[in-house]
Amino acid sequence: MNRRDLLKLPLAGAAPLLAQPDRFQIERAVPRQTTLPSTYIIDYATNHLADPGFIARAGQAPPCLLHLGHDVPFTGHWGPRPLPLPVADLSRYRQLTPAETHQRIRALKDMVTNLHGAGARIIFPYIDSQQMGGDIEKRLGFWEFYDSWDQYRDFGLHAKPTGDPALWLQRDPAGEIHFNNPAAYPGYAPQYFYAPCPNNENWRNWLAFVVRQIASTGFDGVFVDDNIIHCYCRYCREGFARYLRSRYSPDELKAAFGESDADKISLNSDADKVWWAKSRPEFLEFLTSRFKPGELEKRFQIPNLTMRSNFDRIGSGFLDGQAGEFIAAIERKYTPAERRRQFGVANLHLLGIERPQDRLRWFETQRFWAWSIAELLVFLGKSLPPHIPRFTFVPNWGAMQTVRAVDGRRRYGKNVAEWKRGADFMMFEEDYVTGMPGRAAAGGFTSHLAQYKFALANGARPVVLSGGPHGKANIELAHAEAAAGGCGAWVQGGYAFPEVRRTFRRLYESRPELFAGMTSLAGVAVAYFFNQLHLENIAHLEQVYAIHPQLAGRQVLFDFLTEGTLGALSRYRVLILPSVKYLSAGQAHSIERWRARGGLLIVTGGHPAFDDLARPLAKPLFAGAETNLARAMAPRFRWTTQPGVPGLRANAYSKTVDGGTLVTVHVLNYDISPSGEVFPAKHAAISLPLPPSLSRLKVKAATTLTAGGNEDELPGVIVRDGRLHAELPDIQVYRIVSVTLSPDAR
Repeated sequence: MNRRDLLKLPLAGAAPLLAQPDRFQIERAVPRQTTLPSTYIIDYATNHLADPGFIARAGQAPPCLLHLGHDVPFTGHWGPRPLPLPVADLSRYRQLTPAETHQRIRALKDMVTNLHGAGARIIFPYIDSQQMGGDIEKRLGFWEFYDSWDQYRDFGLHAKPTGDPALWLQRDPAGEIHFNNPAAYPGYAPQYFYAPCPNNENWRNWLAFVVRQIASTGFDGVFVDDNIIHCYCRYCREGFARYLRSRYSPDELKAAFGESDADKISLNSDADKVWWAKSRPEFLEFLTSRFKPGELEKRFQIPNLTMRSNFDRIGSGFLDGQAGEFIAAIERKYTPAERRRQFGVANLHLLGIERPQDRLRWFETQRFWAWSIAELLVFLGKSLPPHIPRFTFVPNWGAMQTVRAVDGRRRYGKNVAEWKRGADFMMFEEDYVTGMPGRAAAGGFTSHLAQYKFALANGARPVVLSGGPHGKANIELAHAEAAAGGCGAWVQGGYAFPEVRRTFRRLYESRPELFAGMTSLAGVAVAYFFNQLHLENIAHLEQVYAIHPQLAGRQVLFDFLTEGTLGALSRYRVLILPSVKYLSAGQAHSIERWRARGGLLIVTGGHPAFDDLARPLAKPLFAGAETNLARAMAPRFRWTTQPGVPGLRANAYSKTVDGGTLVTVHVLNYDISPSGEVFPAKHAAISLPLPPSLSRLKVKAATTLTAGGNEDELPGVIVRDGRLHAELPDIQVYRIVSVTLSPDAR
């Protein structure tokens, strides 16, 4: 197997870069193992140091992970300030003097010590990898701190950079300042929101100082927010060449891009739809036609929208959607021939990616941005002094609940597989309005089990932040999703229902054997190949998000397989390949070899038709493969065949233990209203399909327990016809079945 099939090498070469992820590492035959879940509180109150009840409140049911706000010596985006954002009374937001900063550090040390004493295990505050607040012209915010930099050298601050912080900011292809968010972001008024580049050495060194100061106060880690990069600055151009050299040999570069010198291969701004739209004079006319006169100027506080520098201050977050609408309007206006004449392509969705080498260059441009975030996280970790052996990094990935949320983030530095080498946990920040698990207002059920499955498949530990109307039972269910998901935590905002948090932490710490070191017993795998999105294959994501709720709703046990875990395919009986257009020869060979051994391949939405260099294949792959998704929902793949339990979901795992094999089945009841009313499942019959290695064993012991720790022997559990059969009592919210199998009966 050649290196391209392994796609590609660990990092090597010319710069102080760091160990790389196993991109498309199809040789991995060992499945991901579960890790012990955690409890997690997020508390962004701004008065912790002055709140006499804070420690007691946090210690009432202390979480494993306590995530605070800007309780730091130096904020990354403003410098030393007591508040994180401007307020109406700007005197409360003023920059602290060195003496006041020393006093603040002493208070923070006492606070962290007391929180540890109250039972919080890992305590960490907030930083941001791409926020800088202030006003360049008026020298406010971060610029005020920069101008007084030398006053703070006694804190261990490095020498003042010669380049103004304006030079640290992300840039568009023309070299102008790039705004991810609107410059006039409401929380920053009357100052502005700028986006520094995570590859800029001055910004990285400043953040490293901020993190060292946080560690010196006794904190155990940091939460790293936003992590958005869409930059073409000098540091990114130079970094892109290093990135390419880390993954392609010169010969491979030549085959992929037609050029063997990485320094001559540029970031692909031609495929950047927002940049293309902003470069068209008619885009401004299109944009203003969709809003009332003066509406955009007022909304974004822009005096003259026709000036290019002002237009950019709207921010790509807003312009991204508008650019898509603009392109669709042009598609409707002109014939393909006219589009080809005016714009160089007949299909505007192929802008900058019509040739295979250009599509691949856009693919690597996006992945480079994600790689850059991981590089920053690892750099920050390595900047800590040796006496701090363990420091936790929790970057915010953003929302994964919908196709739109995922597709909107993959162009801005988001890729779980890339980030995992720099992340101890990874936040998925979901809907605050309707995001709590249970019955959904629009029908069906809201669940976050897919986030846990995808993270586990990538070897990451997710923390899922969600909100919305809820009662105690919804809180229990949110914790239970993390327990059943095999890793991570649900993030609770505030301290309500401490008894639930206390119950789950006690469960994790008293019975870790039920949660850690286990592998999935799912028989169905769904290919979730995130790199397909970077290749502009959005149909893959749409198919994945259409299929996984169907499987869960039909009580099918399934896992996600990624490019990095395809080597574990032999554990599964079914592989669903949803609109996977791009596949390497090595990946195709692995799948064909598995099919030859009896695996059922189901191809939905079209067969792979391009190789890993985006070149068309002579003919599509996997001719004759099954296309009927219903085959994956047959009774033999379900954990229960009992009708009338649409709200039940389950995950099942196993591991080798002394005396046999431990099997756990986590059953969750989603039939809970937004107000917390539970509609219990009065009876649930488990009929769990077992792999051949377990199907001949006998039941040695069987119990069932709830999160509260009430454990009872479960009679009548047997292995018959290759399945584990058990009858469960009522399921309110969450129930675990624990069965030990061995060659000898109990």
